[in-house]
Formats: sequence, structure tokens, C-alpha cells
Amino acid sequence: MANKKAVLEQLANYFADKGQMMSPVEYKQAADAPMRFMVAKRPFGSWARMHSMVQVNYPEQWAKANKVVATPAPKAAAKKAKAKPAAAKKAKAKIL
Repeated sequence: MANKKAVLEQLANYFADKGQMMSPVEYKQAADAPMRFMVAKRPFGSWARMHSMVQVNYPEQWAKANKVVATPAPKAAAKKAKAKPAAAKKAKAKIL
């Protein structure tokens, strides 16, 4: 378990420094990777699980690696969400 945490922290810091979460192919081609691909993947079972664990355990590094920007929801989508229940009520009224 301690190995998994150490590997995860190294990878999270590496991805944050790079500014992107890498695919397995990109990681294998990187000359400055902190460890070999199999050593990085083995504790997690899959590359996707490692990505999700970085997201959960190291949210600051995840945000740096994915350039997360909070954007408000478009107003049109909010109007559509509100319009659907009213349309359903009208349909029920016609049936009765």
C-alpha cells in the first residue's frame, strides 16, 4: 500500500508539471518519465484507474494537469430542463 501511495504521488506531480494527463503511449515515449510504464501501472491494475486515483487523491495536481476551468452552465440548457416537466403535465391533462 505504501508503494501505491508513493507511485501515485510521483505520477501526480509529474503530470502537474507537464500540464497534461498522458496516455500510455505518450508516457512510454516521454524521456523524462519518473519511472517505467509497467512500474507506474502495476499497483493500480490499469492506467485509467491510476488517472481516477490521481483525481480523487490529488485534486490540485489533477486540476493543473487538466487545466480545469469552472464554466457556468448555458442558459438555454437550463430553460430546456425547466420546460420538460411542464410539457409532461400538459400531456397528462390531454389524456385525462
